[in-house]
Amino acid sequence: MASTRTKALIAGGTALLLCLVGGVLYALGLPPFEDERGEIKDAAVCKTLGGSAGAADALRKVLPGESSYSFDDQVMHRRIDDTDRTYETSCFVNGGEKMLLVATAEMVGYDKAEEWVEDVVANASAPSEVTSFQAGDKAVASERIAAIYVPCRDEGPREHLSVVVELKRRGDAADAEVRDGLSSLARGAALFAHRQAKCDAPAKVAG
Repeated sequence: MASTRTKALIAGGTALLLCLVGGVLYALGLPPFEDERGEIKDAAVCKTLGGSAGAADALRKVLPGESSYSFDDQVMHRRIDDTDRTYETSCFVNGGEKMLLVATAEMVGYDKAEEWVEDVVANASAPSEVTSFQAGDKAVASERIAAIYVPCRDEGPREHLSVVVELKRRGDAADAEVRDGLSSLARGAALFAHRQAKCDAPAKVAG
C-alpha cells in the first residue's frame, strides 16, 4: 500500500513539475511556445522609407521577432514649391504592442553639420558610438541610429533634410548587420524625402 501511495505521489509531483515548467516556458515565449514570427510585407512598409522591397529586407534584418508588425506612415508637412520651407514626415513601426523603430525626415537649417550630428544623436547614442558613412553632406550610424544630412535647397538659405532612423528594439543580428540595415533604411528614406520635398540640390545619396 505504501509503495502504491509513494508511486502516486511521485507521479503527481512529476506532473506538477511539468505543468510549472510548461507555464514558465509559455510565459517567456520559449520553445515550444514561442510565437511564430510575423511577415513583413513589402506593400505594408511605410512609403516614406523609400523602396518597399529594400526597406522590408532591411527591417527583417534589424527588427526583433514579433508575431505581427504594423506601420504608421504620416506626412505632416509637404513642401509645395521653392518658397515653402517646411517638410516633415514620420514612420512608426510597432510589433507586440511595442514601438520598434521610428524614422523621421524634416527640413532643417544648421550652420555646421557637426551641430546637426550632436542634436540627432543625443537621445539615441553617445557620440563615441557613431561612425560616419558616405551619404549626403554628413551621415552617421550606430547599432541604434542612422542619420543623413541631405542637401535640399541649392539657392537661398542652404537648408537640408534631416533624415533619422532610430531603432527602439533590436533583433538578434550582429552589430555590423544592424548598422548596415539602419544605414540602408536611412538612404531609402533620404532619397524619398529628397524627391517629395522637391529639393533642387544634389542629394549625394546612392540608391
